[in-house]
Amino acid sequence: MLVKDFIDPSLFPLKSNDTVDFATETFLSLGVSALPVVNNLQTIGFVNAKDLIDQKPGKSIQSFIKPYPLWEISENHHYYDAIKGFGEFEVPCLSVFNHDNHFIGIVSSKSLFKFLSFTYTQQAEGSVLCLEMPARDYSLNELSRIIENNDAKILGVTLFSIPDSTKILVNIKINTAYIERVISTLQRFGFDVKASFFNRPSESDFENRYHSLIKYLEF
Repeated sequence: MLVKDFIDPSLFPLKSNDTVDFATETFLSLGVSALPVVNNLQTIGFVNAKDLIDQKPGKSIQSFIKPYPLWEISENHHYYDAIKGFGEFEVPCLSVFNHDNHFIGIVSSKSLFKFLSFTYTQQAEGSVLCLEMPARDYSLNELSRIIENNDAKILGVTLFSIPDSTKILVNIKINTAYIERVISTLQRFGFDVKASFFNRPSESDFENRYHSLIKYLEF
């Protein structure tokens, strides 16, 4: 999915002739800490809410505009690039421009991460396995083969680099809570399973579903 798919229609930019009190009220009403300043469809910079604290209400925001070119992104970039910007530069929002370099909207970290929290990978029931390995040894095909041979499927994979190391952390979301056999097989093949997290149904949940099945079969 592209950055343009995550533009938040509830957010709008400021103008260079807006006043401090208008900008402050806008930050409060939109629930954001920074906004782009746009004149004639061009992003000329950004204003941070914290810079307006204790300033005269009727003063123009012109002197508080700061050029943050890394806070701008093309509509046709992948949303991974937006996530990188949010994390690497502590960016609260991104000004999105089209092929004519015209401003077309705003993507906020809040709205993007909210969307990602509702992806199938995040919402589906299952388990997360955390593996540590040298980066050169990572093979999704190998991991998938081992996991699928244990009657499970991979729902998502996230890789994290380990500072000052050639190793990586591999987080794997799989579609089952019964992971003992999967872990044993991974360890047998030499994988270092650092941790596992699961949401296994409780015994009472199992009993309730069992009794519901019996009642259903009795009809």
